[in-house]
Parts: sequence; C-alpha cells; structure tokens
Amino acid sequence: MTRFSAVLKEKGYSGRTFAEAVGLGSSIIYKYMCGSRRLSKKVAVRFAAALGVKAEDLLEK
Repeated sequence: MTRFSAVLKEKGYSGRTFAEAVGLGSSIIYKYMCGSRRLSKKVAVRFAAALGVKAEDLLEK
C-alpha cells in the first residue's frame, strides 16, 4: 500500500470519489494508489490540498 493510498483510506475516500473530487479519471488515481505511477511533487501538492494534509505525507520516502 502506498502512502497516498493509506491517506485516502484514512480520509474516507475511495479511488473513484477522490478522482471526482479532484477532477481526474479514476484509472489515473488507481495507478497512483497501487504505485504503478509515481506522484510528482506538483501532483502531491494538488492532492494534499484536497485532502487537507502536507504533500510530504503523500510522497514515498
């Protein structure tokens, strides 16, 4: 499980509901969730703002 996926779960989002909230396709969000697509700093900042967390909380170490 990626850190992004864990935060989504903690905040009560599914991949689909988060995709709708940020205006992206659910397939892209699922790729971020499973780690087949890596979050860039820019994307992490955007997602963090929507989730109310710090971008660093979403990025893998």
